[in-house]
Amino acid sequence: MAKPSIDRSIDVPGELIKELLTPSEVRMVKQRLHIINLLEEGLTIRKIAEKAQVGTDTVVRIARMAEKKEVRKLLESNNVFRSNQNKKIKSKTPWIFGKTD
Repeated sequence: MAKPSIDRSIDVPGELIKELLTPSEVRMVKQRLHIINLLEEGLTIRKIAEKAQVGTDTVVRIARMAEKKEVRKLLESNNVFRSNQNKKIKSKTPWIFGKTD
């Protein structure tokens, strides 16, 4: 049975999200925002992974997700980012590991 095609986009206040998420989910969201901020700074995938203490595959996955879903636009509209530059988040590093800075 197929899911009904109903528009489920609703505006959820930040306070409600904090109440609905578990502490580990809140940490995960904060970690993703931290990685997106490091991507904005232009650091390499390896440096970001080292600073955020995650694997390089996690950094690449979040970079692709942020680029695909236009996360930057959403974050800017909600004043999460201070700068209003219209940069695209891209993972500039190809899947070549062992590559140094």
